[in-house]
Amino acid sequence: MALLPFTAVKCSSDTDKSKNRLTSSTSKTKIDTKNSDNNKILVGLTSALCNENFCDEAIKAIAILINTDYEVNPDYFDLEDKGVYSSKDNPDNSLKEYYSKIQRIVNSMDKKTLTVNNEKIFVPYSQSSCGYTLDSTDCEYITSVASPWDCFTESYDENSQCIGVSINGINYLCKNGVSAEQALKWYLPEFQIK
Repeated sequence: MALLPFTAVKCSSDTDKSKNRLTSSTSKTKIDTKNSDNNKILVGLTSALCNENFCDEAIKAIAILINTDYEVNPDYFDLEDKGVYSSKDNPDNSLKEYYSKIQRIVNSMDKKTLTVNNEKIFVPYSQSSCGYTLDSTDCEYITSVASPWDCFTESYDENSQCIGVSINGINYLCKNGVSAEQALKWYLPEFQIK
Protein backbone atom coordinates (compact mmCIF):
# COMPACT_ATOMS: atom_id res chain seq x y z
CA MET A 1 0.00 0.00 0.00
CA ALA A 2 1.22 3.48 -0.80
CA LEU A 3 2.42 5.74 1.94
CA LEU A 4 -0.45 7.99 2.96
CA PRO A 5 -0.03 11.50 4.29
CA PHE A 6 -0.53 11.52 8.01
CA THR A 7 -0.48 14.30 10.51
CA ALA A 8 -0.62 13.51 14.20
CA VAL A 9 -3.54 15.33 15.75
CA LYS A 10 -5.58 14.84 18.84
CA CYS A 11 -9.23 14.26 18.15
CA SER A 12 -11.73 13.59 20.86
CA SER A 13 -12.75 9.97 21.21
CA ASP A 14 -16.16 10.86 22.59
CA THR A 15 -18.93 9.96 20.19
CA ASP A 16 -22.67 10.22 20.22
CA LYS A 17 -25.32 8.46 18.23
CA SER A 18 -25.45 11.03 15.43
CA LYS A 19 -26.53 9.61 12.11
CA ASN A 20 -24.29 8.91 9.16
CA ARG A 21 -25.09 11.02 6.10
CA LEU A 22 -27.38 8.53 4.44
CA THR A 23 -30.78 8.78 2.91
CA SER A 24 -34.09 7.31 3.94
CA SER A 25 -34.65 3.64 3.27
CA THR A 26 -37.36 4.24 0.70
CA SER A 27 -37.18 6.34 -2.39
CA LYS A 28 -39.97 8.73 -3.31
CA THR A 29 -38.95 8.56 -6.95
CA LYS A 30 -37.70 5.42 -8.56
CA ILE A 31 -35.98 5.99 -11.87
CA ASP A 32 -36.13 3.20 -14.42
CA THR A 33 -32.42 2.80 -15.05
CA LYS A 34 -33.01 0.79 -18.22
CA ASN A 35 -34.57 3.86 -19.87
CA SER A 36 -32.52 6.55 -18.12
CA ASP A 37 -28.97 7.72 -18.40
CA ASN A 38 -27.23 5.95 -15.51
CA ASN A 39 -24.39 8.48 -15.67
CA LYS A 40 -26.91 11.29 -15.13
CA ILE A 41 -28.04 9.62 -11.91
CA LEU A 42 -24.45 8.97 -10.82
CA VAL A 43 -23.49 12.60 -11.54
CA GLY A 44 -26.48 13.86 -9.55
CA LEU A 45 -25.78 11.63 -6.56
CA THR A 46 -22.05 12.44 -6.61
CA SER A 47 -22.61 16.19 -6.92
CA ALA A 48 -24.84 16.19 -3.83
CA LEU A 49 -21.88 14.94 -1.74
CA CYS A 50 -19.17 17.16 -3.22
CA ASN A 51 -18.46 20.85 -3.05
CA GLU A 52 -16.18 23.20 -4.96
CA ASN A 53 -13.24 22.26 -2.69
CA PHE A 54 -13.20 18.64 -3.83
CA CYS A 55 -10.36 17.63 -6.15
CA ASP A 56 -10.78 15.44 -9.23
CA GLU A 57 -9.51 12.24 -7.56
CA ALA A 58 -11.89 12.72 -4.62
CA ILE A 59 -14.81 13.11 -7.05
CA LYS A 60 -13.74 9.86 -8.74
CA ALA A 61 -13.56 8.04 -5.39
CA ILE A 62 -16.98 9.31 -4.35
CA ALA A 63 -18.42 8.31 -7.73
CA ILE A 64 -17.09 4.76 -7.24
CA LEU A 65 -18.62 4.62 -3.75
CA ILE A 66 -21.98 6.01 -4.89
CA ASN A 67 -22.05 3.82 -8.02
CA THR A 68 -21.62 0.74 -5.83
CA ASP A 69 -24.29 1.79 -3.34
CA TYR A 70 -26.75 2.71 -6.10
CA GLU A 71 -26.22 -0.59 -7.94
CA VAL A 72 -26.71 -2.56 -4.71
CA ASN A 73 -29.75 -0.64 -3.46
CA PRO A 74 -31.19 2.07 -5.77
CA ASP A 75 -34.30 2.40 -3.59
CA TYR A 76 -32.08 3.68 -0.78
CA PHE A 77 -31.63 7.04 -2.52
CA ASP A 78 -34.44 9.60 -2.53
CA LEU A 79 -33.83 11.26 -5.89
CA GLU A 80 -36.28 14.06 -5.04
CA ASP A 81 -34.18 15.18 -2.05
CA LYS A 82 -31.71 17.93 -3.08
CA GLY A 83 -29.41 16.83 -0.27
CA VAL A 84 -29.15 13.42 -1.93
CA TYR A 85 -29.47 14.18 -5.64
CA SER A 86 -28.64 17.33 -7.63
CA SER A 87 -29.73 17.56 -11.24
CA LYS A 88 -28.24 19.88 -13.82
CA ASP A 89 -31.53 21.80 -13.78
CA ASN A 90 -31.70 22.39 -10.03
CA PRO A 91 -28.28 22.46 -8.35
CA ASP A 92 -27.80 24.76 -5.40
CA ASN A 93 -26.36 28.16 -6.36
CA SER A 94 -22.93 27.21 -5.03
CA LEU A 95 -22.89 24.10 -7.21
CA LYS A 96 -24.05 25.51 -10.58
CA GLU A 97 -20.59 26.13 -12.02
CA TYR A 98 -19.05 23.15 -10.26
CA TYR A 99 -21.70 20.72 -11.53
CA SER A 100 -20.21 20.62 -15.04
CA LYS A 101 -16.80 19.67 -13.58
CA ILE A 102 -18.35 16.76 -11.69
CA GLN A 103 -20.27 15.74 -14.81
CA ARG A 104 -17.08 15.79 -16.92
CA ILE A 105 -15.12 13.71 -14.37
CA VAL A 106 -17.86 11.11 -13.82
CA ASN A 107 -18.58 10.76 -17.54
CA SER A 108 -14.88 10.30 -18.35
CA MET A 109 -14.19 7.49 -15.89
CA ASP A 110 -14.91 3.79 -16.09
CA LYS A 111 -17.78 2.77 -13.85
CA LYS A 112 -16.12 0.84 -11.07
CA THR A 113 -17.61 -0.78 -8.01
CA LEU A 114 -16.43 -1.91 -4.59
CA THR A 115 -16.59 -5.62 -3.87
CA VAL A 116 -15.81 -8.09 -1.11
CA ASN A 117 -15.22 -11.65 -2.34
CA ASN A 118 -16.48 -10.57 -5.80
CA GLU A 119 -19.79 -9.39 -4.33
CA LYS A 120 -20.92 -5.76 -4.51
CA ILE A 121 -21.66 -4.55 -1.00
CA PHE A 122 -23.40 -1.39 0.21
CA VAL A 123 -20.90 0.90 1.96
CA PRO A 124 -22.09 3.45 4.55
CA TYR A 125 -20.48 6.89 4.62
CA SER A 126 -20.54 10.18 6.49
CA GLN A 127 -19.33 13.67 5.64
CA SER A 128 -16.75 13.49 8.43
CA SER A 129 -15.56 11.44 11.37
CA CYS A 130 -14.27 12.34 14.81
CA GLY A 131 -10.78 11.22 13.86
CA TYR A 132 -11.48 7.55 13.19
CA THR A 133 -14.18 5.42 11.63
CA LEU A 134 -16.09 2.81 13.58
CA ASP A 135 -16.79 -0.89 13.24
CA SER A 136 -20.38 -1.98 12.95
CA THR A 137 -22.13 -5.22 13.80
CA ASP A 138 -24.58 -4.42 10.99
CA CYS A 139 -21.71 -4.12 8.49
CA GLU A 140 -19.23 -6.82 9.48
CA TYR A 141 -17.17 -6.09 6.35
CA ILE A 142 -16.34 -2.57 7.63
CA THR A 143 -13.26 -2.11 9.81
CA SER A 144 -12.30 0.84 11.97
CA VAL A 145 -9.51 3.02 10.55
CA ALA A 146 -7.81 6.26 11.56
CA SER A 147 -9.09 9.38 9.83
CA PRO A 148 -7.24 12.17 11.66
CA TRP A 149 -7.45 14.59 8.72
CA ASP A 150 -11.17 15.02 9.42
CA CYS A 151 -10.10 17.26 12.30
CA PHE A 152 -9.00 19.85 9.71
CA THR A 153 -12.36 20.21 7.97
CA GLU A 154 -14.84 23.02 8.60
CA SER A 155 -17.55 20.46 9.32
CA TYR A 156 -15.47 18.67 11.97
CA ASP A 157 -17.53 17.53 14.92
CA GLU A 158 -15.69 15.75 17.70
CA ASN A 159 -18.88 13.84 18.46
CA SER A 160 -19.61 12.61 14.96
CA GLN A 161 -19.69 8.93 14.21
CA CYS A 162 -18.62 7.51 10.89
CA ILE A 163 -19.06 3.92 9.83
CA GLY A 164 -17.40 3.14 6.53
CA VAL A 165 -16.04 6.09 4.58
CA SER A 166 -15.44 9.72 5.52
CA ILE A 167 -16.22 11.87 2.46
CA ASN A 168 -14.02 14.73 3.75
CA GLY A 169 -11.28 12.22 4.58
CA ILE A 170 -11.33 10.97 0.98
CA ASN A 171 -10.95 14.54 -0.26
CA TYR A 172 -8.05 15.26 2.13
CA LEU A 173 -6.17 12.15 1.04
CA CYS A 174 -6.72 12.85 -2.66
CA LYS A 175 -5.67 16.51 -2.32
CA ASN A 176 -2.43 15.22 -0.83
CA GLY A 177 -1.50 13.01 -3.77
CA VAL A 178 -3.38 9.78 -3.14
CA SER A 179 -5.37 8.27 -6.02
CA ALA A 180 -9.11 7.63 -5.78
CA GLU A 181 -8.50 3.90 -5.48
CA GLN A 182 -5.83 4.32 -2.77
CA ALA A 183 -8.09 6.62 -0.73
CA LEU A 184 -10.95 4.11 -0.89
CA LYS A 185 -8.59 1.28 0.08
CA TRP A 186 -7.54 3.30 3.16
CA TYR A 187 -11.11 3.30 4.44
CA LEU A 188 -12.06 -0.11 3.02
CA PRO A 189 -8.95 -2.32 3.26
CA GLU A 190 -10.90 -5.55 2.74
CA PHE A 191 -12.51 -4.33 -0.50
CA GLN A 192 -11.48 -4.69 -4.11
CA ILE A 193 -12.23 -2.09 -6.78
CA LYS A 194 -13.42 -3.55 -10.08
